[in-house]
Amino acid sequence: MSTMRVVRLFGPKDLRVVDMPVPEPGPHEVLCKVSRVGVCGTDHAIYSGEFTFVKSGDVHFPMTLGHEWSGTVAALGRDARQFRPGDRVTGDTAVACGYCTECLLGNYDRCKDARAVGTINAWDGAYAEYILMPERHVLHLPDSVSFDNGAMVEPAATAMYAVNRASVQPGDVVLVQGSGPIGIMAARLAKLCGAANVLLSGRKDAKLKAALAFGADAAINTTRESVTDAVRRLVPGGKVDRVIEASGSRGLFTESLGLIRQGGVMSVLAFYENPLEQLDLDRFVCSGASIVAVSGSLGMYPPVLKLMAAGMFDCTPLITSRAPLLEAPGVLARFDEHAEGRIKIMLQNA
Repeated sequence: MSTMRVVRLFGPKDLRVVDMPVPEPGPHEVLCKVSRVGVCGTDHAIYSGEFTFVKSGDVHFPMTLGHEWSGTVAALGRDARQFRPGDRVTGDTAVACGYCTECLLGNYDRCKDARAVGTINAWDGAYAEYILMPERHVLHLPDSVSFDNGAMVEPAATAMYAVNRASVQPGDVVLVQGSGPIGIMAARLAKLCGAANVLLSGRKDAKLKAALAFGADAAINTTRESVTDAVRRLVPGGKVDRVIEASGSRGLFTESLGLIRQGGVMSVLAFYENPLEQLDLDRFVCSGASIVAVSGSLGMYPPVLKLMAAGMFDCTPLITSRAPLLEAPGVLARFDEHAEGRIKIMLQNA
């Protein structure tokens, strides 16, 4: 039996490179050789033990991280028909059971027995030389989409879902809270959806500069100016049509409620670690606005891949550093050391 090298997490801050058997694909499964893996903030939160779902016991150890990946098909199950060895691919961020009523209807995002790739109740992720996936959760990469962009499809699809759930319309003024990869991507996607003015907030000048280069119209450094003051300065009337809350800051979440116009929408895709308190819910109720939750990105991969293939959405400028896949333990151990300019770390499998 052949083996592969796997970066395996045995518990908080216990990340090791180990040998494991190369998985044998079942009838409808695809074995993929990993080429690229993006390091997500969620990966580090699980590694450090700070993630809400680690504390709740919903992350089960040992497990393999890695839900942002691209690679090539290495082997197929006997009944897999949509791929051939050598095909360039990426994969969904969740694996549905495939057998319940919702799955049989094709509603994989509604499967109650779904497992998240490399995170909660994990299906083993891509911090490994190979990843095994059900064929239904694997997607072809267009010829013009690089492995780097292929590994960025997952966070981009999450950003696309946030923009979609916020119902961004042509001419809208959109406020994106948070200057991480998903926030920066959401700003660009909001512009592609027709937003007239996109403001983005954050604390690091290097990331805000990258956001402006990527498509945001204005950047707000929250260490020097409140978001409320900036919106009043930049937007006539001091209100925005849509908010995309990607910061994970309870303060910014609360502040956002006072910045949405009558009937506006805020989509929320961040985790907050603790319950939010002292919300001015009465003021929010009177606003007639809506808050919508964004979890995952199933269904958003195809439009993102089409934008990438058309040359309209190249995410590679957001890659700020690279490292070999098997150096992932050191990368995660030093994750906070380069927070000033870090946007996306890309791991590469030789």
